[in-house]
Amino acid sequence: MIDDSEDMDGAMYVAEENGQVVGFIQGVIIDHQPGQDAVFDAVHAPRKDGWIGLLYVEPGQRGSGIGRTLMDEMKHYFQSKNCDTLRLKVLSSNQRAIAFYEKYGLTVREVEMITKLQ
Repeated sequence: MIDDSEDMDGAMYVAEENGQVVGFIQGVIIDHQPGQDAVFDAVHAPRKDGWIGLLYVEPGQRGSGIGRTLMDEMKHYFQSKNCDTLRLKVLSSNQRAIAFYEKYGLTVREVEMITKLQ
């Protein structure tokens, strides 16, 4: 997580309460420039994406505004780096997280499908 942040122009923020970590967020920037990936170029316009890799808030602290504050910090970081979008992935079964992200203003854009092979 730390290496990704350093290698991909990312950032990490930590929320503390009484000296204890109660949440954190990590994000990276992926800058898609023309000519880097022919497949990407064929179906997407060039863009600079801010990706949230991890957001965690201690269960007893959820609903207290910590997640929103961490999201705000990362959003401001991505804006300061001139990102075009804020993106993330979330498990389809994590309805609480999906509701949180939708309330924050994110919308479903892609659906990833999977099947086990063994």
